[in-house]
Amino acid sequence: MDRTSLRGPAKGFTLVEMMIVLVVLATLLSVGLPMMRGQLATSRLQSETSRFLGAINLARSEAVMRNQPVSLCPSAMAETGVAQCSGIYAAGWIVFTNADRDAVVDAGLDEVLQIFSGLPAGYQLTNRSGTRDASRLINYLPNGSSHSPRTFLFCAPPDSAAAPLSIVMNIVGRARLAEGWGECPTA
Repeated sequence: MDRTSLRGPAKGFTLVEMMIVLVVLATLLSVGLPMMRGQLATSRLQSETSRFLGAINLARSEAVMRNQPVSLCPSAMAETGVAQCSGIYAAGWIVFTNADRDAVVDAGLDEVLQIFSGLPAGYQLTNRSGTRDASRLINYLPNGSSHSPRTFLFCAPPDSAAAPLSIVMNIVGRARLAEGWGECPTA
């Protein structure tokens, strides 16, 4: 009697079974990864838009709570450590008390309330038409109004196919999130 027949059936995968599993796995990855990349870009865009909306709401509520003007301006303070309003919002922004409602953080007079880092590489923050970067100061008065209606358009990198998101501010300074408001720049 042959000794191999007493052992029973062989255990494990055959080479053909292993190749079939690898082909199915490669197919799933090639279909799923681009969709996953788009989903991640959309999620990141929503997160960055919410962060900016939070800064706007913080400025408004602090103006009312402190009964003094509070401003939001573009600033790279998160990178440089210098409290200065300059540049574009995509590079970062700060919320500060602003007694004289100008675009200057006056030492000894104004207080920086919160510092925000900029957007991730490839993400853009522009006006509604996508023709220029957002850079104007937002002032909130002690009554919570800003008297400055505007729309901020957030765009993901062009290769992500994520739909743009907007923050729309009305004349009294109330901000809300909107989808489908504006066109992202193509270049």
